Amino acid sequence: MSSLAESVPANGNRPGFTPGRPPASGTNVSVPNVARIYDYLLGGKDNFSSDRLAAMELMRVVPDVVMACRHNRQFLKRAVQFLARQKGMRQFIDIGTGLPTQGNVHEIARDINPDTRVLYVDNDAVVVSHVSR
Repeated sequence: MSSLAESVPANGNRPGFTPGRPPASGTNVSVPNVARIYDYLLGGKDNFSSDRLAAMELMRVVPDVVMACRHNRQFLKRAVQFLARQKGMRQFIDIGTGLPTQGNVHEIARDINPDTRVLYVDNDAVVVSHVSR
């Protein structure tokens, strides 16, 4: 199992995390958030100490969770590529978007057709505030 916990410095900031970018107003960073936990499990930078601690506990209980998250992203990539390339789809709706990470739907689809349009939808206030800034 690949553990991200080993790469977290003692100060709690992951490499690439930008402390100069404060969380959105009203965001309680002491409470873990599922979108930020998933971000952490994928090696992202948009997470806080509470998210990393929750992710580490999840990795302890479900040792394959990092691999499962990566497989989920790989499936997303294959599905979008198939729909764009094989079926000619040019419009996508991504429901339950989560925090932006590498390999987003628009990036995958636009590699095939630069004119592809994507609508991202999420009801998580953390996600909405993050992408609205």
